[in-house]
Amino acid sequence: MENFQVMIDETKALVQEYLTNKDKRPSYMLEKQLVFILIELDKMEQTRNCHMFYPYYPKGISDSWDYSNPLGAKLLELLALYCKLYH
Repeated sequence: MENFQVMIDETKALVQEYLTNKDKRPSYMLEKQLVFILIELDKMEQTRNCHMFYPYYPKGISDSWDYSNPLGAKLLELLALYCKLYH
């Protein structure tokens, strides 16, 4: 569980970095989408139950993001851990 908290903190920092450094953000990442991801990460952190809350962000990633992007990979890795720990 401690590992989940560390991972969620790291992921939030990455999202925030893309929000802050717009020049480094790929064109397929929209600011609105990143803000929504931060909200979903907060909900995951608070709920800790994938049956009560399952984030929408994986759909957005699979529909339009480059799979080699480190943030996308980190978000999907976090989701896998979330579902494993909190099912």
